[in-house]
Amino acid sequence: MAAISSRRLLYDMKNILLKQRAINFTIVALFGLFSAGAAAATPSAENLLLSAGFKAKVATTAKQRQELKTLPERTVSPVMQRGTTFYIYPDPSRNEIYVGNKAQYQAYENLMAQQSDSAGPIKTKDSVHGFEVPVREFYGWEPFDQITR
Repeated sequence: MAAISSRRLLYDMKNILLKQRAINFTIVALFGLFSAGAAAATPSAENLLLSAGFKAKVATTAKQRQELKTLPERTVSPVMQRGTTFYIYPDPSRNEIYVGNKAQYQAYENLMAQQSDSAGPIKTKDSVHGFEVPVREFYGWEPFDQITR
């Protein structure tokens, strides 16, 4: 009888361990699903920019890739090309920039205001304490006014 009871005890312990593993797996799986859902609910910076009308442009030449590296990451920056101000956002991981004109930048700002919990890119300022921020010329790319139409 003692042999039967020790077998039963061993059987019950194995069942408890299996049940605990199943519970742990379920908890981890649910946590993963909730995390993925939360990430999907928050639009990425790139999606916000595209929704505002910005166009993606891949850096195809060495000069363009070099220019891309000089831009501050996660920041929409004003640049000047042929006397016109454009707004660009670099995405070094995809080796591209997002380009928009003033109207598209304003649409982007409106989207950012609606997405108060968004982890979107940093918005640049065109002026600081009433003084214009110097906007650098941006060369090595096709004219942005043809891209942003």
